[in-house]
Amino acid sequence: MYPHRTGSEGEQYPTLSPSLRFNLSGQDGNESTNKQTVTESGKKYLLIVNPAASSGKTMKALPQLERLLQDRDVSFEFHFTNEPWHAVELVQTLGQAFDVVVSVGGDGTVNEIINGLPELKKPLGMIPIGTGNDFARSCNIPHDDLAEAVDILLRENVKYLDVGEINGRRFINALGMGFEGRSNDIGIVLSFIKGSARYLLAIAYTFFTYRRIPMKIILDDDLTLETDTFLISVGNGWNVGGGLRLTPQARLDDGYFDVSYIERISRWRILTNFYRLFNGTITELDEIQTFRAKTLSIESPISIPLHLDGEMLPGDRTRLLVTLHPHEQPVIGNWDHDPRDST
Repeated sequence: MYPHRTGSEGEQYPTLSPSLRFNLSGQDGNESTNKQTVTESGKKYLLIVNPAASSGKTMKALPQLERLLQDRDVSFEFHFTNEPWHAVELVQTLGQAFDVVVSVGGDGTVNEIINGLPELKKPLGMIPIGTGNDFARSCNIPHDDLAEAVDILLRENVKYLDVGEINGRRFINALGMGFEGRSNDIGIVLSFIKGSARYLLAIAYTFFTYRRIPMKIILDDDLTLETDTFLISVGNGWNVGGGLRLTPQARLDDGYFDVSYIERISRWRILTNFYRLFNGTITELDEIQTFRAKTLSIESPISIPLHLDGEMLPGDRTRLLVTLHPHEQPVIGNWDHDPRDST
């Protein structure tokens, strides 16, 4: 996911201002070299960039992003990740000196930043230039209009959103287990493929190879499901995998997870109803049960394939505890209307 820089900056990165080139080296600059023009509000923005996001597309967009921020007299610094979990370290080390922490990348970058923010209580902003951009889509931030994304960031329309946690690691958009988790694993292997085709090919491969997994699932210490399981999708947001709507009614700030559960479903039913994943009607199928919950406990005799915000969870995955932190994270979005109303 993250490249290791072995060559010179000029060989790997586009032409940027001196301050941005300096920060790419991973060194700390003094205040005069790093600081950009201060906004009228005086707020400072820490932009954390994943150079590998969207197969390098993020870095190609960076000169334009720099110009847009400078044209709007924004005080900002870019800092770049160079290995997994580096964004967490950057947030915890640098975040206190800034007013807003901004993800420049995809859902994986957002996930790492979320895991670094709990103690800081700083607003999260997004410039979505990743592959899926599912969380940004839920926040109605465009991935194909950089200027509009910057303007949404600077308007600072903040809403306090729920945050999920599984075995000590946080997520903000979605958690998927079973078929969804296996598809995500395959998608990571296919990371050399750009765009939605990567997700669709991963789903197609999993479609022919996946076998159900025995699980015991307890929701809110009240309802127990114990059987071989095809899929569990736990949604804080309402889309995954580049726009698939497995939990189409989920709300980011309602204090509940939306849970879609499938015990079994035939390949024919998947094929003939695949379009429903895009229009939000998938939960109308008889094979899908839907629940709302604040906690889930899951056990299995084998390791459960899963993703959280499109990222893999390391460690033991035979015993899982999923909990919700309501209205915990301030997030900047385009909250004036729900994007589902226009689709």
